[in-house]
Amino acid sequence: MLSILKKVFLFESLCDDTLRSIEKNCEIISFKKNNIIFYEGDTSRYLYLVLEGKVKLYKALANNNELILKYFSKNESIADVAVLDGFDYPATAETMSEVRLLKIDYYNLEELFLKNSNILLQINKSLVKKIKNLESMLSRYLVLDAKSRVVEYILENPDDFFTLKQHEVASLLNIKPETLSRMIKPFKEDGIIDMKNKKINTSRLKLYKN
Repeated sequence: MLSILKKVFLFESLCDDTLRSIEKNCEIISFKKNNIIFYEGDTSRYLYLVLEGKVKLYKALANNNELILKYFSKNESIADVAVLDGFDYPATAETMSEVRLLKIDYYNLEELFLKNSNILLQINKSLVKKIKNLESMLSRYLVLDAKSRVVEYILENPDDFFTLKQHEVASLLNIKPETLSRMIKPFKEDGIIDMKNKKINTSRLKLYKN
């Protein structure tokens, strides 16, 4: 368990004695595909670290539509900001495959967290990262047209662009998969995006930003 905890960004700088205290409040759980880990509005108590599989975080919209906020994969933590700040889960987390998670009971660890400067520093880093992600998402949905959303997403998330499936990227950008395919086709033909070697000519792609 200690080796797993050391991969969690909040704990990576902690000594083994502190990690052992945290270990007592952890368990490894498994879910099958299409299972809910938590619903939007549930009381936040647990931090989750993805050990295997993929999880999507989304908000439910009208007419059974979903607004995908993020996909999580191995060694990524879910719902850390909600738990640490003490507000309800702001979105629903659902498995997209068979998943193994490290479940950490924050209620029993709050005092330890708040007294440890290393953890507080990591929490601050997480908050900054989440704020930047939210600003970027709002910009994509409220300001940019579809083509600009695609270009900006690729520039800011090149690894995710090549790792995620096309329909997953399309759902993050709130466009249809065929629309995404049509928009990136000229970039592939012009050598701006090399799907085989997973490379992007960023200087040329930036020319297409509005």
